[in-house]
Amino acid sequence: MTPDEAARLEAIERRLAWLEARLGKATALPGAAPAFPASPAPAARPAAAVPAAKAAAPVPAPPLPKHDLETALGLTWLSRIAVLTMVLALAFFFKYAFENHWITEWGRVLLGAAAGAAGLVFGERFWRVGQRTYGQALTAAGIVFLYLSCWASNGLYHLVSQTVSFALMVLTTIAAGTAALRYDSSAVALLALAGGFATPLLLGAARDASFTFGYALVLDLGTAFASRRRDWRWPEALALGGTVVLYLSQAPMPVGMRGVYALFVIAWFILFAASSRQGVFSAAQVLAGLAMVQIWGHGGGALFAVLLIAAGSLAVADWRRWAAAAGASFGGFWLAYAVWSTLSGNPPVGASLVLASASFLLFLGWPVWRVLVRGQPLRILDLAVLALNAAFYFGAGYGLLQFGHDAWAGPLAVAAAAVQIAAARLLWRHDARGSLLSAGAAVVLLVLAVPVEFVGYRITIGWAVEGAALAWIGVRLRDQRPVIAALVTFGLVLARLMLIESFLYADATEYRLLANARLLAFSVAAASLWAAAWWIRPGLRALAAYLCGLAVMLGGLSLEAVGWAGRTAAPQDFRSVASTAISVLAAAYALLLVGGGVARRSPATRIAGMVLIGLVVGKLYLYDIWLLSQFYRMAAFGILGVLLLAISFLYSRFRGTIQNWWRPQS
Repeated sequence: MTPDEAARLEAIERRLAWLEARLGKATALPGAAPAFPASPAPAARPAAAVPAAKAAAPVPAPPLPKHDLETALGLTWLSRIAVLTMVLALAFFFKYAFENHWITEWGRVLLGAAAGAAGLVFGERFWRVGQRTYGQALTAAGIVFLYLSCWASNGLYHLVSQTVSFALMVLTTIAAGTAALRYDSSAVALLALAGGFATPLLLGAARDASFTFGYALVLDLGTAFASRRRDWRWPEALALGGTVVLYLSQAPMPVGMRGVYALFVIAWFILFAASSRQGVFSAAQVLAGLAMVQIWGHGGGALFAVLLIAAGSLAVADWRRWAAAAGASFGGFWLAYAVWSTLSGNPPVGASLVLASASFLLFLGWPVWRVLVRGQPLRILDLAVLALNAAFYFGAGYGLLQFGHDAWAGPLAVAAAAVQIAAARLLWRHDARGSLLSAGAAVVLLVLAVPVEFVGYRITIGWAVEGAALAWIGVRLRDQRPVIAALVTFGLVLARLMLIESFLYADATEYRLLANARLLAFSVAAASLWAAAWWIRPGLRALAAYLCGLAVMLGGLSLEAVGWAGRTAAPQDFRSVASTAISVLAAAYALLLVGGGVARRSPATRIAGMVLIGLVVGKLYLYDIWLLSQFYRMAAFGILGVLLLAISFLYSRFRGTIQNWWRPQS
């Protein structure tokens, strides 16, 4: 029994004696005076004279002693800081003594070894007499001194051979591990691991891959045994990190060593997959997949090995009910796939597509299995896997089919959408969120099928029309899911308009003003957004779609204004003409919005016009006034002034009417 446990047991016994004393049944503790003096027993009363509720009233007890901040700082952390301080002090003393020729090189090594042995001896002594935290601190200091002495004997002074120094450091690691088990100290175990993994690097012994990997595997086996026996939290994580460092120290991989590297990676994966720590298991599967890609390069065998690791990880995650580990399996596979595709260049399309399709079915089957077989609801991470799986698969398949098989990309999207719809049907009556996400993924895949079958601006037009159709279907069926899908589709439309269609023409002479494919795409997108807003009104979604339509139409017209400037202005005046044209166009557009808002009694339209005119004024005073030439500055200010007066007149003319529209009716 530790001193802490003994103190806690004594406090419990005193509390029990105090409670018995208050109830009139005090019993003296053997060998100790009672904690509270007992008062004389009162005269006996009839049972009815004592109220039952008062007799059974709870008696407050003194709080149990706890480890407070003072104890933690004064005992645990202060001892650790003291160890570090002593190590540094000894190092500074050795340096000073050596510089003044007080101690020879052999003397420094032997003194360090003696200090290390003393730390182990006195640590054991203090541990036996009950001062265990202090004893562990001395043991840790002794281990550090021994590591430094063994390393210095060869790494600094070359007094002994590398083999002898390596053997001494290995013995130090074994002694440190034994002390960690004896004292049940994870801190000592971490110190032993740090020294153990640093040994090959410090002594330059990490040149033979087979020896280095075997040495790391032995350390990992010992760490796994000790950690799982003592239920330590951090040693396995440190062992995994040390293994990665030693593995990277063997780069580049020697020719003909692929099999050796792969066998060790598999052994490490199996070892860490058996860990009781979910974080260690998740990290191990991600690292194992990346290592397999690094070993086998662009071959199909690398992707097959990564798929096997992912399948095995899912099996372990299902057995242990670890949802987070399943997410790590999904992320690890696709991360390894991304690295593999970068290295491959021109991969084998057929085999690669089959393996990618197998991964798609594997990760789609995981949430279905959890719901239908395990009877467990899908968590956030499961839903994320369900939502991202189709996107990653289609992206991978589309990339593979670009190597001479792009005609199959459309059917691939449709086939994946059909599988997603089947999964949504299976989940329909068991998990509504999972079913909704699967159906949404199917809609997205069908949306992605449009650009596969069409090219250029027709993709944007197709998506815009599809978004409006989904909104109409959702309103007709009184189902919000198609409406949400429509908004997502419009998000893709906006992205294409900004990133692709805006740069459709490199020169203004390549298209006709107001009669070109770019303005057609912007116009159809704006009309589709307005139609969707009209169908799904009222609400914030309708307002957002309506305002986006206004912004899209203004963006398309602004591009036409820039094109007109490119056709008509001299090269040295292009910047001034384009900026003036955009300002005038935006002001006229704002005037149209305000006028339309007044005519249609639409506050949203009027406010949009006012916000736009504010932006135009800000542009005029912060940009145009400084950068435009004198003529165009004058023109911009004059035209904008006229338009501002027109807007002001509208508000002056219809002021009372507008205020009545805002005033609530009684």
